Amino acid sequence: MEKGDVLVADANTGWLMKDAARVVRGVRDLDVFIEQPCDTYEECLSIRRRTDHPFVLDESIYNIPELIRAVNDQAMDVINIKISKLGGITKAREVRDICVAMGIAMTIEDTWGGDIITAAISHLAHSTPSELLFTSTDFNSYVTVSTAEGAPKRVNGRMAASHEPGLGIRPRMDVLGAALFKI
Repeated sequence: MEKGDVLVADANTGWLMKDAARVVRGVRDLDVFIEQPCDTYEECLSIRRRTDHPFVLDESIYNIPELIRAVNDQAMDVINIKISKLGGITKAREVRDICVAMGIAMTIEDTWGGDIITAAISHLAHSTPSELLFTSTDFNSYVTVSTAEGAPKRVNGRMAASHEPGLGIRPRMDVLGAALFKI
């Protein structure tokens, strides 16, 4: 690892409690964040209480009451805000604003996506106080098909939001195809 790098062990809900307990014990001498090791909030909270490693929750935080519960239980040091899991950018912004008010660090991302969701991520991330922005993800760097012109790109490990109106992108309708419905 290089100076400034952060190590995160993200099991993405994949470990049983017995395995998560062994991992946190096995890495006790490493500077590592533990992210959502188990499926349920209760399982993650149990593992959290067995370690002094900083803890990240995401899959078990899907609304404001769950966020408040996690804060009250001291279940996390960082939240991974996933825009679509929370119900869209407005709900994600509400969760972000609560986290800002409570001093909780955040990762801003989504469950997956390309150019369009990366544009939404970049705007939400750039409107987050930098001292509370743990990280954000440019999912469009993981896909091979571009779905929008003007999408954010990572340069030297950083991503910038567009200054254009809206998300600052122009969808590629030839790639996306015909609309499924119109409102």
